[in-house]
Amino acid sequence: MSAQPKKKISKVRGKTRRAHWHGALPKLTLCAKCKASKLPHRACPECGYYGRAKVISTKLESKVAKTLEKTKSRITSKPSRIKKTAKPKTTHKTINTPKNTGAEFHTDQE
Repeated sequence: MSAQPKKKISKVRGKTRRAHWHGALPKLTLCAKCKASKLPHRACPECGYYGRAKVISTKLESKVAKTLEKTKSRITSKPSRIKKTAKPKTTHKTINTPKNTGAEFHTDQE
């Protein structure tokens, strides 16, 4: 058998006991290079600097590098052939009428 409480703990008593179980918010500092907020003793996620040294590459730099590689490969490679797409099928029916039938449309407003 497991241990059982002797008396019921009220809602207020339980909440007051748990009142001190809170987490502290992280302290933020400013980056010396770009003035963005960052965690202390860590590299800046915006510019990638830790102090005066470049430590990591940022997401923006990696995206720019990828696009440069793509454009260089497009310029140096042979032009790709344009794929011909199939014409869309018409869903409506066309009515074939003779062009010069001589039929005229008359209105009653003459």
